[in-house]
Amino acid sequence: MIGGGDVSGIRRGGVDIEGVIGIDHGALRIEPLVKPGWGRSGIAYGPFRREAGLAFHALILNGHNISQSAPLPDGFRMRVWRWAVGSETEAVPRRLLRWAKSGQKRHMWRRLVQWIRSGSGLFHWPFIGENLAVGWFPREAVSDPRREGNSVLVHAIVPEGGELWARVGTNCAATARGVQNIPMFYTAVLRKTGAAYYAASFLDGVPGFATFPNMRLLAIDACHADELLYAGIHQSVLGEIGFRVDTRVYGVQITPIAEWSGWYGSAHAADPLTGDGPLTVAETGGRWHRLEGEFKKTERGVAGLEACNLAILKPRQPSGLIHMLVACGATPVEGVSVIWRAVDERNFWCFEVGSSYGQLAIVEDGKWSRLPATQGRWLPPNTVSSLQVFDDGERIRVHVNGTMVYGTTLQDVRLRTGTGVGIRLAGRGAAAVRHFEAHPREVRIPGLIPFEAPSLSPGSSVIVADTFDGPEGDLEGHCTSQGGAVWSRGIGRGVIALTGRRSARVRASAQTPCPGRTAYMIEWPDGGFADIQVTITPAGYRSGTREKGRAGLIFWQDAGNYLILSAFVEDWPAMSIAAFFQIAGFEELFDAVWTNVGSRLHWGEPHDFRVVFDGMTFIAYINSEPVLYRTLTDVYPHASSLRIHRVGIVANWEWGNDTGSVFENFVGRSRY
Repeated sequence: MIGGGDVSGIRRGGVDIEGVIGIDHGALRIEPLVKPGWGRSGIAYGPFRREAGLAFHALILNGHNISQSAPLPDGFRMRVWRWAVGSETEAVPRRLLRWAKSGQKRHMWRRLVQWIRSGSGLFHWPFIGENLAVGWFPREAVSDPRREGNSVLVHAIVPEGGELWARVGTNCAATARGVQNIPMFYTAVLRKTGAAYYAASFLDGVPGFATFPNMRLLAIDACHADELLYAGIHQSVLGEIGFRVDTRVYGVQITPIAEWSGWYGSAHAADPLTGDGPLTVAETGGRWHRLEGEFKKTERGVAGLEACNLAILKPRQPSGLIHMLVACGATPVEGVSVIWRAVDERNFWCFEVGSSYGQLAIVEDGKWSRLPATQGRWLPPNTVSSLQVFDDGERIRVHVNGTMVYGTTLQDVRLRTGTGVGIRLAGRGAAAVRHFEAHPREVRIPGLIPFEAPSLSPGSSVIVADTFDGPEGDLEGHCTSQGGAVWSRGIGRGVIALTGRRSARVRASAQTPCPGRTAYMIEWPDGGFADIQVTITPAGYRSGTREKGRAGLIFWQDAGNYLILSAFVEDWPAMSIAAFFQIAGFEELFDAVWTNVGSRLHWGEPHDFRVVFDGMTFIAYINSEPVLYRTLTDVYPHASSLRIHRVGIVANWEWGNDTGSVFENFVGRSRY
């Protein structure tokens, strides 16, 4: 679809070497590349001349946040064998006959070519760890967004999901980690130099993100000044380890934001700190409160005049990102600090950095508690360095020149309501601070036209519930505690049995796993909606015991059409939630969609698993957090909505079988 359509009269350009970009069901579709790489698949609008406040917005469901160009772990021959065998629910000849009749053959040739390239060992297969880039670029076809433009990238962290990177200077600043497979909203706002990067979740309840239309500022770049730019979305690789899954772009906008055209954008406290004279009133955010020492403005920025110099601004609400530039001379620098969560001069957070060290600290009632100092070349001589702190009230990240100090996010809520932000300079050092800015934890983008995507609200009325109370024995024939529904086994040869302790357990062990996919179901009265929840305790208690959790939920129309969502818990680099689709009589195993959930799942630890499904769109939750979102047409463009005739619990097959997971507190909700 390159060259068709427009945004505000601007032609949609870009690159589509393999013809994988199209539009259907009101959204752009980007399919997997056979040959992964940047500069092969992406859309671009422009060019535009750099203008402070010009923003590119995009609402995107990335195919797999953990997509990376790893070779097939099982090789080409084993992959074809597994495709033929599938989930081991039927004989291979019958399965192949169903495939021939299913209408799901259109991707098979590309799938085989990709498997040959990545699994035969005959082709060079470069490693690519970043799969999506959204923002501003100096060309239509991007060669490497890590080294050009102003964009947010999705980097694959296999155990946890995606990690958002923002280009800052010559580095990519690691920001939010563990991003799940749900729609995300990204905004990159240009500045005279550099850009500000914002993100939000399209769904409620996502840790670390605001819910759209509220947005959270991830990072600021103050370096790049390309004059001509294209607003773009670029994909390098999709479908980790040979699976296929498409990216969906629900909408883009390019808008000038007059309110954010100043050098400090969305900041609620900011001061250039240049000129001549003392600190008095900031450009925005009120008057500086000098708590210690003296400051003097210079053309390079503000400098300290005494042994210790501390000043803060007091915006009305806590700050979510603080950014400032540090100008260093030829001599080593010490004692340059950014202050936030300040209540008064005796209570605040502080990050102090020098030429060769960085150290985070909290001051409570005048007492300093310091983390170990990190060694490194943090403030090189004769340079201007970027120092920024992200703080959403629970998580703190500190970056110097785009590199995360300590290499991780700190979780801490102490002084979280403190609103003061400021600077602290030790002595008459060789450093000066300028362009200080502090932004609220959440902002709304002015003038944004509402975006639309498939939406789905949870159910409100419990119509069936089961505590699994009763004597030991097969769940077959058991009547639910509420609603009077009767359980029956609809798939498989395994057994899910009442334990006599208000639970039901897959009758299996590490030595004798469940013999294949097994599902127990009840009749469901609303064919167009189901909200089902159950508490699951995966089998086992630790790694190294060969225990496997495969428990989940099933939504059934008939034997040829159903949806399963289940957990994958075992000795593997990642725990995950996956969706499997039986459509038109055939289940294409390598069309399964999953999300790696990190520490959200563990052997022997119960979690609430909930899926809301209206026959077309589904959202899966772990402990009330949305982790996986799709519509059937995202996977199969010509799919029709399923009618939900039965719902239930399942011990699934997913590269192995369940070894004894436990179900408790089954609840089914309707829309009304």
